[in-house]
Amino acid sequence: MQMALGASALRTNLTELRANSVRVLALFVGLVGYAAFIPLVWPNTGKHAPPVAWGMSIAPLGAAILCYLLRKQSPAAGSMALIAGTLAAVSCAILAFREPMLAALFVLPITFGGVLLGHGGVFVVALLAGILSVQVGTQGLGLRFLSAGVLTPVGTIALAAIASWLSAHNLYIALEWAWRGYEQAHNNEREAREGQAELRRALKALDEATYRLERANYMLALARDQAEEARRLKQQFAQTISHELRTPLNLIVGFTELMVENPEYYGGHLPPAYVRDLGIVHRNACHLQTLVNDVLDLARIEAAQMGILPEATSPGALAEDAVNVARSLVESRGLSLHLEIDPDLPQLYLDPTRIRQVLFNLLNNAARFTERGSVTVRVRRERDEVIFSVTDTGVGIAPEDIPRVFQEFHQLDGTTRRRHGGAGLGLAISKRFVELHGGRIWVESELGRGSTFYFSLPIRRAEPVLLSESRPVESPAAGAGLSDKERVLLAVTRSPAAASLLARYVRGCRTVVAHSLEQARLMARELVPQAVLVDAACEPLDDGQLEELASSWGLPRVPFMACPLPGENPLQQRLNVQGYLVKPVSRQSLWDALRPFGEEIDEVLVIDDDRDFVRLVQRLLDSPVRRYQVAGAYTAQEGLAIMARQQPDAVLLDLRLPDMPGLQLLERMRAHESWRSVPVVIVSAQDEAESLRMVNGAAAFTKASGLLPAEVVQWVQSVLDIAASAPQRSSLAARSPS
Repeated sequence: MQMALGASALRTNLTELRANSVRVLALFVGLVGYAAFIPLVWPNTGKHAPPVAWGMSIAPLGAAILCYLLRKQSPAAGSMALIAGTLAAVSCAILAFREPMLAALFVLPITFGGVLLGHGGVFVVALLAGILSVQVGTQGLGLRFLSAGVLTPVGTIALAAIASWLSAHNLYIALEWAWRGYEQAHNNEREAREGQAELRRALKALDEATYRLERANYMLALARDQAEEARRLKQQFAQTISHELRTPLNLIVGFTELMVENPEYYGGHLPPAYVRDLGIVHRNACHLQTLVNDVLDLARIEAAQMGILPEATSPGALAEDAVNVARSLVESRGLSLHLEIDPDLPQLYLDPTRIRQVLFNLLNNAARFTERGSVTVRVRRERDEVIFSVTDTGVGIAPEDIPRVFQEFHQLDGTTRRRHGGAGLGLAISKRFVELHGGRIWVESELGRGSTFYFSLPIRRAEPVLLSESRPVESPAAGAGLSDKERVLLAVTRSPAAASLLARYVRGCRTVVAHSLEQARLMARELVPQAVLVDAACEPLDDGQLEELASSWGLPRVPFMACPLPGENPLQQRLNVQGYLVKPVSRQSLWDALRPFGEEIDEVLVIDDDRDFVRLVQRLLDSPVRRYQVAGAYTAQEGLAIMARQQPDAVLLDLRLPDMPGLQLLERMRAHESWRSVPVVIVSAQDEAESLRMVNGAAAFTKASGLLPAEVVQWVQSVLDIAASAPQRSSLAARSPS
């Protein structure tokens, strides 16, 4: 189609070119005819001219005039008229001058034919010119057909025709090539313009997309700020609720429990109706306390404030503990409780408190939703996981409810809530606890036949390579098990908990632990670690000592870091206390906290600004089995005054006091020579206990070869990322000497 359009355009252009040529040739032929006409009308020459001479001038003039008139209506007819007039004029000129060699002038119409009629018309005009030349030579001049006067003009006409055809043919080929080149250039230009237009459209679309992306990033930043603010408010809410709700609930639960179980404290037995009503109050207060604890746990998980303290734990022993705790609850409902544990289960690295809570939540659910039958707990190994399951013979779960079982505040229906109680948070919290350990939880159930809840925990974890003090560290065997391409973190600490923490959470490398700086120095050249970390809690180092250490070990490009690492008991490690209790407290938890101090503990000082809580502790510790002498102080100054008069055997200390922070009071006690050895048990809300687990101290970083600017920027960026991802509860001094 494109080629057809190109050929048509070429013919149209050639037609226009011939039309322009017709005008020029008509003017030329007219001038020649006019030049021949003047001598004919001149008096001195015209009277001697033969009549045929008039045809020599009139023929071209008439042909030129006719061609001019037909140039618009029919250019082809005008072209043929012009050529015919030229042929006639040449024939008349031969007859007028009686000269056969004038037949060479037939070259003119032959040339005109090549220009006006195309290279095919050259031979037609040449044929007519040859016929006229022979006729004029033989008939008009009386020459023989084979004479030189006839054959020479005919040969000249033939050669002229061939030459004109060749020139016209080559000209048309050149014109066609030029036209094709023009068309190609035109197509290229059109494609370039289309491409440029497409590029402009793409650039415009890119600008719009960039604008949308920038706007989306801006909206994302706003959403992130709002989410961060919501997380902060949620954390603040959790802290406020922890302090404002748990303490009064603890008082209600504690006093009602005393009234129900030990009415003799109040002057004798209480009326049965009174005891029954107190039991209802106690039961509902316990339910509300559990609900508050669940809501706070869920809020802390979502606010990324729920920490886990993993340690090596036997899954079988953990399941036995949970079953023993829940046995009375299950059997009190007339159900049988079974425990099946596979032999030779490996130890798991988990937080036993959290996983025990998961098992207890599942057992509690099984007991609440099972009216008769049994509850079975199984623990088995399956490939690289240990799977816990709790099976009951209860009401079961409808298939359409299974996807929503682990959602917050979800119950099967309103009837279930009224019959079985609960707030729908236990399974949601259990799911979060399992996921914090890298596991998964699911349920299989059949309506009317019971349910089985499963959760799995991974077995494998990165074990630190511990270098024993008795091992000859110069031996290559100390680094056994490390591949040539494996990255190594050389940690210097004597704390197994710190070593396990690094091995668990530092990814992408193998943790090798040395117990002293000298042992680490001997191993450093053999292992060529990618980094060296010194536990400042075990090996205190200032900036100068750390720089000297990095220079003397012969590892110029290895970064050295020094910071305190959390040990086996972070709270005791930081505060030098003998234990802590998280509100709400019970009689059993108080006894468990004081029992390690032995029988010599008699006088206990409770320092808390809540007078009701102090009275509750006094009641809880006043038991026929073991009576403590409990004194109460409601401010820090009052506590110091009581200790100055009579040194207690133990102190229960709240961290929130009106006149002085509890930590400051603890520092003053440890600085006093007489009170330094008094056992202290912290009693606080759970959020305060969690904050006390944080490690306080300075972090130092150095490298013997110096720090590049890019490295400094990366470390600063890392610190900023950490600061942006979690609120800082302790000051961190980051120093990077070079």
